[in-house]
Amino acid sequence: VMVRHSRGQINLQLPPRRAHTVQLALHDDERQLYDAIAALSRRLLVDDKVTSAHRFGVRTLLHEAGSSAAATCSTLRSLADVKALHEYSDDLRTLADQAEAIQHSAKADALTKLLEAQAKGGGERSKVVIFTQFRATQDMLAEHLTQTGVDFALYHGGLTIAQKDQAIRDFADHLPVLLSTEAAGEGRNLQFCRALVNFDLPWNPQRIEQRVGRIHRIGQDQPVDIFNLAAQGTIEEYVLDILDRKLNMFELVIGEMDMILGQLADERDFEDIVTEIWQQAADDDTLAANMTALGDQLVEARRTYQQAKEYDDALFGEDFSTE
Repeated sequence: VMVRHSRGQINLQLPPRRAHTVQLALHDDERQLYDAIAALSRRLLVDDKVTSAHRFGVRTLLHEAGSSAAATCSTLRSLADVKALHEYSDDLRTLADQAEAIQHSAKADALTKLLEAQAKGGGERSKVVIFTQFRATQDMLAEHLTQTGVDFALYHGGLTIAQKDQAIRDFADHLPVLLSTEAAGEGRNLQFCRALVNFDLPWNPQRIEQRVGRIHRIGQDQPVDIFNLAAQGTIEEYVLDILDRKLNMFELVIGEMDMILGQLADERDFEDIVTEIWQQAADDDTLAANMTALGDQLVEARRTYQQAKEYDDALFGEDFSTE
């Protein structure tokens, strides 16, 4: 096996990046909602009458459930209006009502404590970019930050180019927080910031790497801190355990995650693998065992990649050609 070195891997010296897992317990009503959505999603995903397009909606709902109650409302109501899912409509609408009634967030509370700790650092140490996948979660967080007296810039795909540029300038100049959707996960350079919060966690490691790459890039001269919020008993907790504790993803060099995933015998997207493991698990013990097995496969894939890289380095040394 020969390792193909990307330009970013050649003689690229970046300061270390440090990962911190912030584990938290959901509020009781959030816990009940998450568990109910998970149970209904399993029923939908194994129903042969559910089309692939609607399965995608169910998977989106699972991601939203790990983010915030607010994020689930629209998808729950949209699925309830699908004629092909009429037998699930009452359950979906009931869950939508429950979600809309929840006016707090354990994750948002944990974020407040985290931001307070960061603010004590002062100066550039206090700047934080917060990523979420969903506009509804962003709206909820914007209201939460406003209520707690935290100044922030808002960044999302619905802004004009001029508005996006202004948000980045405001963040760089004087605002302590950039509250962003995935729109800033691509193409924006935020190396003046040293801390990132994954308010919710994509199940796709490449998307996580894109987020981190906004601040951990050429021009960054300080160690970078990555804070991952993980609610206990959620799919995100399992994914984070695999990627961080087992694989040490956040210590990898830019581009290495892709290389490691390429060593897996299973050629499906990582997100598809995770979804199938979760969907087929009969109970929590089975889920934990199968997620652990996936983590072991990734550890072995990293070992295989590392051996190939060492062989490649020994064979070619530092004599890499560039375009």
